Amino acid sequence: MATKLGYGAMELRYVDQNQAERLLKGGIEAGINFIDTSPDYGPSEDWIGKFISVQRDEYYLATKCGCNVLSNWWEHCQAYLDRAQVRHNIEHSLQRLRTDHIDVWQVHSAEAAELARSDVLETMLRIKEEGKVRHIAVSLSGRAQVLAPSNYGRVRLHHQETTDHVYGQLRSYLEDSWGVLEALQVWYSALNRGSEQGIVEAQRRGMGLIIRGVVRCLNPWANLEDFACQIGLDDLRGEKETIAQFLLRFAITHPALNTAIIGTTSLAHLKQNIQAVRTGPLAKESWIEAKERLDRAGIKSLS
Repeated sequence: MATKLGYGAMELRYVDQNQAERLLKGGIEAGINFIDTSPDYGPSEDWIGKFISVQRDEYYLATKCGCNVLSNWWEHCQAYLDRAQVRHNIEHSLQRLRTDHIDVWQVHSAEAAELARSDVLETMLRIKEEGKVRHIAVSLSGRAQVLAPSNYGRVRLHHQETTDHVYGQLRSYLEDSWGVLEALQVWYSALNRGSEQGIVEAQRRGMGLIIRGVVRCLNPWANLEDFACQIGLDDLRGEKETIAQFLLRFAITHPALNTAIIGTTSLAHLKQNIQAVRTGPLAKESWIEAKERLDRAGIKSLS
């Protein structure tokens, strides 16, 4: 079974090879057994293969397809839903990751309607039958166009637009998963609750849930501590607990969650996240109180 905390290897594109080795080996040694990467995360797949492929039976590995990787690796990929591209992605990923199979293979940031028009799912099923993939999933982009909020009111506006986008994208997959998708990766946190009810429905349908964006503000310019204090979460956290740790514990309290992936370039921060998960979910009354305060601040789930 995958651990509640996984490592999001997107951040490896921002570190050197030595730090990448420390992060990957340190995470495995600390008990993390789920790693999420993608062909367009710079050297991430290469470094996972180089540094921890000898421990391949100790972790679940998730990567993505449908990525037309740009020449500049620090740029995000463009969705490219084509049979040949998907086949190229799996063969190239297996080679870079130095493995013979992927545990969770995700379509990268595709809209449901676009995916339905393509031959990608048929190709993915064929590759699964070849034994190269264990589970087929989709990773939703989950973020609307970022506004530049300068005050509390603008934060509310930004949240509503982001929530609508997240919910709409998730709902389109729940309405028709074509009997193929076994898991979803979505944005979810106390500060971005657009998928809160949708992931309950996904669980009801037997789908696995991977979440990301757990400790990010809706307002990318906001200080996390100040933002959480402003909306009334500060006094709910434990003694000596950072707000990031509180937000992580809020997320893992959701009963539908399988794994929350956190990306960091700091081994110290990774260990803080591991400690938060070991502390466990929030008490039921704290979780309910936190959601009520978020509701009053305008940061609501959609049903």
